[in-house]
Amino acid sequence: MDQGRQLTSENDERGLASFQDARPALLGMAYRMLGSRSDAEDVVQDVFLKWSAVEKRSIKVPAAWLMTVCTRRCIDQLRSAARSRTIYIGPWLPEPIPADAIDEPSELSSTLETAFLMLLERVTPKERAAYLLHEIFNLPHFEVSVALGISEPASRKLVSRAKEAVASGARRASVEPERRYRLLESFERALKTDDMAEFAAFLAQDVSLQADSGGKVTTVGDLHGVDEVLAFLVRARAWWPRYGWTIVELSGSTGFLLSDGQEPTALIWFGSMDGAVVSDIYIMRNPEKLNAFVRHLAKAS
Repeated sequence: MDQGRQLTSENDERGLASFQDARPALLGMAYRMLGSRSDAEDVVQDVFLKWSAVEKRSIKVPAAWLMTVCTRRCIDQLRSAARSRTIYIGPWLPEPIPADAIDEPSELSSTLETAFLMLLERVTPKERAAYLLHEIFNLPHFEVSVALGISEPASRKLVSRAKEAVASGARRASVEPERRYRLLESFERALKTDDMAEFAAFLAQDVSLQADSGGKVTTVGDLHGVDEVLAFLVRARAWWPRYGWTIVELSGSTGFLLSDGQEPTALIWFGSMDGAVVSDIYIMRNPEKLNAFVRHLAKAS
């Protein structure tokens, strides 16, 4: 009896260790699939509960089993959320996350940037899953086919279609690190003074601005071109300067968190085509996503 309990305890400990080892990859996969750190954490918790209940002696490769369950859960969630996404009010942006919120190799950081996640929105849930498993997490097509319950040729086809869709988009990147703080200083000065010239020099002529409110607060929608964007920022001088401004490190970027006392009001960050000029300005105003970001920021600190 005691020996049986001891073996069970050892198996539970090994099972927990296997899950903890796989957790960063599971969270990274779920976040890229769903565009929401909060939803990703819920998925990973679901995976843990399934893992806790399963008979582990029959599982030869725990990491593969865990990733399979995680991926299928994400696909199910994306399909069930499809209708709510289509009726989402205004532009949709991925839920931003603090830098180092997901413990992954630094070479994967560019695939956590807003621009990359927006490109993944172009493809179906299965295409997204196959692309991420093969191209980002380096799983061979055989393992992708097992994870998705499809054949190897079908896996190759899904990855090929996703690669084509992602490649057809104008890939953005973050502003080069050495230019970020000059950009932020210039942006803050532009909003707190009457001089937009310095900040305007950072902007591409075809710069776009997207603001995600989820229909919960008033904000601008999509703006395109330097004239439209600058005109909006001039109007924003009427309210933004009175908020508290805090520089925050995001995954692959740096931005400003604007707050009214302890209440987050907006998160602003930037994307770039070439790392030098700003091609995208992102503004998060959706209170749910802002509050989630602040919670994750507090955990990280």
